[in-house]
Amino acid sequence: MVQIATMLKKFSLFFHPAEIDLSFSPFALRLDNQTYQIMKASDENIADLLGLEQEVYFGRTPWSRFSFKSELKKHANSLYLVVYQGSTLVGFVGMRMQAQEGHITNIAVKPAFQKRGIGGFLLRTMIEIAQRNHAVQMTLEVRSDNYNAQSLYRKIGFRDNFIRKNYYYGFDVYRTCWYLHIHVFYFQITSFKTKLSLSRGGNYHWLIKVLLF
Repeated sequence: MVQIATMLKKFSLFFHPAEIDLSFSPFALRLDNQTYQIMKASDENIADLLGLEQEVYFGRTPWSRFSFKSELKKHANSLYLVVYQGSTLVGFVGMRMQAQEGHITNIAVKPAFQKRGIGGFLLRTMIEIAQRNHAVQMTLEVRSDNYNAQSLYRKIGFRDNFIRKNYYYGFDVYRTCWYLHIHVFYFQITSFKTKLSLSRGGNYHWLIKVLLF
């Protein structure tokens, strides 16, 4: 009976989706003895976003100023977060909610700050927000030769699905589409807990979910 009720709830949400809640309050993140500020992105961040893209993509910007400006206007179903250390943008992530799916539209971490847990934190944050909005799966695309990112996605639970050629105009590369079923997503508590604590107004909280469903 419980399984039937759960299935009926899923069908109801599919045909009558609940209002999307992408609210987000800025906070300070303490990670590996470093402090970062996490907040929603705005037009004021576009110059920094373009600069970070140039670092990550070897001087190119897959997303133009217009692309960022257009995406940041889609408040109804999209959320973009930026991570700063002081005045330096060190990472960002974007997600679009569609039906019962959360799609990662863009994610990048400044090369000098990679492998510090920032990318994983951003992905886990978006997965939690998607789950809060009744999403049952997450999707994203990654360059087929970006092995570091693929390793992170596998660690979180994503699996590769199919390949697209020339995902970005002017980039002669393949991109692999990945998916994650949220109901089997687990935080890696033992390793994550030692690295992550959140400070909000002086109070510390653990961002830990055992099962997101």
